[in-house]
Amino acid sequence: MIITQHTLETTALPGNIWTLWMDVPGYKDWDEGIEWAKLGGEFKVGASGELKPTGGRVAVFTITEMVEGHSFSDSTPLPFAQLRFHHALEPTAMGTRLTHRIEVEGPLAWIWAQVLRPAFRANLPASMRKLARLAEGPGTR
Repeated sequence: MIITQHTLETTALPGNIWTLWMDVPGYKDWDEGIEWAKLGGEFKVGASGELKPTGGRVAVFTITEMVEGHSFSDSTPLPFAQLRFHHALEPTAMGTRLTHRIEVEGPLAWIWAQVLRPAFRANLPASMRKLARLAEGPGTR
């Protein structure tokens, strides 16, 4: 069940965004809903980390899919559900089309969707704009 999805176009090169995605501790610099994040090892499938949502409890996540330089997905366990984040880059004539999709699956997905949807819908567009601005900025090309 999709909680929310947002797509935007940016002049940033795909590689600049990918570099920011690989810098998990740097997520706090652009993600409006994260106080801190860390990854235990390399940015690759199977790697796990932790993050602290603003005002929430520490959550564990695992990178579940990756196409180097193009997309990755991660998953966070919830009681009787899985929260999944999908991140994708598509080169365009302008620069990059950037998409983030947030889904929840499992027996209690419908409850978790109701609980999480308002915050994700409020934070996702602003966070993606901030990510794009950082990737467009000086020193990222």
